Amino acid sequence: MARVRQLNPKPAVPTLGPVELSQAILTEARAAASPGECAALDRLAGELRGIDPAAIKGDTERIAFWINLYNALVLHCLCLNPLHGSLLRHLRLFDRIAYRVGEHEFPLNLIENGILRRNRRAPLRLRRPLRAGDPRLAAAPSTPDPRVHFALNCAAASCPPIAVYDSRKLDSQLELATAAYLRNETVVEGKRVRLPRLMRIYHRDFGSRDEQLAFAARYVPALAAIAAERRRVRIRYGRFDWTVAPRPSR
Repeated sequence: MARVRQLNPKPAVPTLGPVELSQAILTEARAAASPGECAALDRLAGELRGIDPAAIKGDTERIAFWINLYNALVLHCLCLNPLHGSLLRHLRLFDRIAYRVGEHEFPLNLIENGILRRNRRAPLRLRRPLRAGDPRLAAAPSTPDPRVHFALNCAAASCPPIAVYDSRKLDSQLELATAAYLRNETVVEGKRVRLPRLMRIYHRDFGSRDEQLAFAARYVPALAAIAAERRRVRIRYGRFDWTVAPRPSR
């Protein structure tokens, strides 16, 4: 089992509700550019140890909370240990860095695949992230939402941009993020369509190629026209750039 490093080892009493705390942590993580600037981030992250994630009410609150924490944890890691080159050289970090939330550790892979995807296998993995009966499953939303893939940023150049998610506006925020990413990454040339590589990587969440096309057509007008005409198209996938991207501005 990989040794996990908690980035919030010092507990603190929570001063905010779960979603508001996740927003504050992400805001600080976006602002901190070096280890010397992480003091406020460290204090806020310590408050997570007093949060029971299973007690968060409703899917919108849970999804907003975990998206914000995932993106904050990536930035927190990069602040303490900048990475360069291809992110594929550093994939072990996604199992080895974590925030402790309540009584349990939540590494990046577990947040994405165990919680937000409701314990679906990560790409190229043979097993589900969590075993049956793991108490962390109680923190997952009731239903996976594939739009979260257009909100999570793992620090690769092809990742979607980072935003601070609000449970009260979650649906509209996810719609905007999904539309922006798909319109930027989808190419239509006659009967040939190039979809984002993310939809291939997470095909279990988006379904068959026809289902992926129908999903993307909700956001890309050129695809909607193809669907309306019932044209058969040849689907390919774009390239995903795994180069570690520069830190986003605040």
